[in-house]
Amino acid sequence: MTEAVERGRAVGRGDAWRACVAFCAVALVLALAYLGSAVVFADLRVFANPDDRFGVARIVRFNAALGLVLSYLCASLWLGQRWVRRDFDDLRSAVDASDGEWSAWRERARTPGRAALARAAVLGAVVGLLVDVIGARASDAAAFWLGHRIWVHSLNPLVFAALGVLVALSSARAVVYQEVGRRARVTVGEIASLAPFARVGLRTALLWFLGTSLASLLLVDTDSPMLVLSILLATTAFAVSALVAPSRGVHERLREEKRRELAWLRPEIARASAALRRGETNGAAQLPALLAWEARVASAPEWPFDASTWRRFALLLLVPLGSWLGGAVAEQVVERWLAG
Repeated sequence: MTEAVERGRAVGRGDAWRACVAFCAVALVLALAYLGSAVVFADLRVFANPDDRFGVARIVRFNAALGLVLSYLCASLWLGQRWVRRDFDDLRSAVDASDGEWSAWRERARTPGRAALARAAVLGAVVGLLVDVIGARASDAAAFWLGHRIWVHSLNPLVFAALGVLVALSSARAVVYQEVGRRARVTVGEIASLAPFARVGLRTALLWFLGTSLASLLLVDTDSPMLVLSILLATTAFAVSALVAPSRGVHERLREEKRRELAWLRPEIARASAALRRGETNGAAQLPALLAWEARVASAPEWPFDASTWRRFALLLLVPLGSWLGGAVAEQVVERWLAG
């Protein structure tokens, strides 16, 4: 068991490093393309603005933040696919299903419909264009190279297209996990075997929280902070829902089993209580055990989350909140430093 746990941790660390490499690779490609376009169609001086913060044009910093968010989304899509391929079968021992049913679920979790993903990407790109129009940075358009604007108009739809695919994948996989959870074998008060459901939710929430934290960089140089903040709040809300969505099916099973046990238990308590009132010692002797069992069943969890799950989720929730607060403080520090 220990060897399996250590092997799993090693694989997890390897996946994290590969995701980091994917993030850096995409970011590097975007940066080289951006720089190359300036060299071909203008020159590198189009990035400079001696009167702006750090001597770099504000729209360049905004494009850089968009590029980092797009790179992160690409890495998240890869990492999410790796997690599903590696972890889905951990649920097999806790579920009553035939091999054929399980194979069908696994296939749906690993390879959701391409048509649905394409529709999500197109819809996301349209939303990105709409957001770009609403938050247009007209103030920079007249003063700097037109290529900056072209990059904004290109990166924004690409970011939202990737975001749409990530939403579609998260939602489709949550539906699969819910179906699997409705067939889970559950015992009242025992949730250890259901831990993979909680792990899936935590990992999905982690991806969304980290992405939201990174996207908060856009707040520093945007002309539409309320628009950006609204999008960040929406992604934070999705991250919160991502924790519980995969576990809704097993939640229904736990709640159903708990109600069934209480439905059997309470008439037994009533009979034991009646026997006590009649002075029948044999029936009354069962009453303390029945009452103790009722208390345990009534307090049994209806979600596959233990205390450690909630602690980890609380820590994850601090990631975007901390980045927003830290960004606001850093903004004030930089402004005062430059003013001085």
